[in-house]
Amino acid sequence: MQAYWMALDLGTSSLKIVCSDPDGKVLHTATQACHTYHPQPGWEEQHPEALLEGVQILLTDAVTRLGQPQAISLSAAMHSLMAVDEQGMPQSELLIWSDLRSSQEAKWLKQRIGEKVYAHSGVPIHPMLPLCKLVYWKNNLPAWFQRVAWFISLKEYILFHLTGQMKADYAMAGATGMFNLLERDWDKEVLQLIDLDPSRLPEISSPLQACFTHGHQRLTRASGLASGIPVLVGATDGCLAALGSGIEDSQHLSVTVGTSAAVRLWSHRPVWDHQQRLFCYMLFPEAYVVGAALNNGGGIIPRCMEMMDDRESDVEAWIAKAMQAPPGSDGLMCLPYLYGERSPVWDPEASGAFLGLRAHHQACHVHRAILEGIGFCLMQALRILETAVHLSDQKAKSGDIILSGGITHSQPWMQLLANMLGRKLVVRQQVDASCAGALQLLARYFHRKPLKITRASAMEEEKLILPDAQAALQYAGLLPQFEALYPLVKSWQEIATTKPRK
Repeated sequence: MQAYWMALDLGTSSLKIVCSDPDGKVLHTATQACHTYHPQPGWEEQHPEALLEGVQILLTDAVTRLGQPQAISLSAAMHSLMAVDEQGMPQSELLIWSDLRSSQEAKWLKQRIGEKVYAHSGVPIHPMLPLCKLVYWKNNLPAWFQRVAWFISLKEYILFHLTGQMKADYAMAGATGMFNLLERDWDKEVLQLIDLDPSRLPEISSPLQACFTHGHQRLTRASGLASGIPVLVGATDGCLAALGSGIEDSQHLSVTVGTSAAVRLWSHRPVWDHQQRLFCYMLFPEAYVVGAALNNGGGIIPRCMEMMDDRESDVEAWIAKAMQAPPGSDGLMCLPYLYGERSPVWDPEASGAFLGLRAHHQACHVHRAILEGIGFCLMQALRILETAVHLSDQKAKSGDIILSGGITHSQPWMQLLANMLGRKLVVRQQVDASCAGALQLLARYFHRKPLKITRASAMEEEKLILPDAQAALQYAGLLPQFEALYPLVKSWQEIATTKPRK
């Protein structure tokens, strides 16, 4: 059996595995779907044991096909939280990033320590943060809270059941809201405020820190992995998507549109936005990923299909129908905040809306307005990011936008986004960007040059999507109209939720 490396990405909608040889040639890929449960409005949970089983299936299949890996690297979605006992057994469901049950706790924390958390961790206060979720649990389940051994993310849960080690990387720690960038440790003031001992959180370490599989650990044993295989602590999917997209040490930007969406760039120093619209995560002490995150990416499409009772078409057909409408959707606009929103408004209670709906509009206009709404949000994010890092127009336009995520499976949607951003998009025909980043970590661990990741089935290494100049001008002109929507809808929300005087 040939030597190979294994990258495992623990996403919100799916679990992915990519195996490559040490030169970057992809040997095997596979995915397992994840199911999210909604026991109450605003609650978003997944079953840890089901996720562990999904990872086991991926690992067992890879070992059966390729033999034992030389090393494993982990990537995972940010902001998840679960409770475990001393043996690493779940004591709760996994609360994922989109869980909003801690909205009241987030308001309290923002008033008390909002500025401090952003300055220290690099992330604005929001219900997505494990910090807020911890305070929710402590307030609502105080006796149970005191019995929990560890509060961890999904990545630490998987790492523990492979190696017996409970470690978190810098970026995952930053994504909790409880990290101190300068000290590279848990923030003592924040933990003191919520009365949490740091021993109940994972140890913070470099993403290149290797733990080793152990035969007594249930996931190692069940999947057929041998003992002694190095498993890198790894990093967050967003940071690794940036690394895997090839934006390190460049003017290029990374745009990911999957369930959610994000715009990211690379920096050698921390970058803060005085309006707290951006995040800044430490990948390495000398490398930071700065960007803007959106709740509402491609994940709102199936939800809109359900609401419209569109059971006969798939996502591809739904997008194709959107392209039957003209740019601008004949005056129909969509504020796509189905799941609240992060950048630029950071409002978990924000809601979506259609404005400009008239009798002549058809289903294709509604579909296109939804896609354009996502595009307008990315236009805002791109402008905010480039302004915050003081990129001039000339410098910004000299860099490429590297596109990744589920959007890359839809040529029409990619063309629409290129037209809206008014910029060339580059799609690198390799593998999932976060998995690619996890493989690049292994190259660093083994002191090798960055990998050129290739797939035997890829017909071309890169695909370029060029914007239509006329459409780009039209969308630039429509952006101010879109930016007026959130204040209008927010004013309506405040009126609608105000109790009438008796």
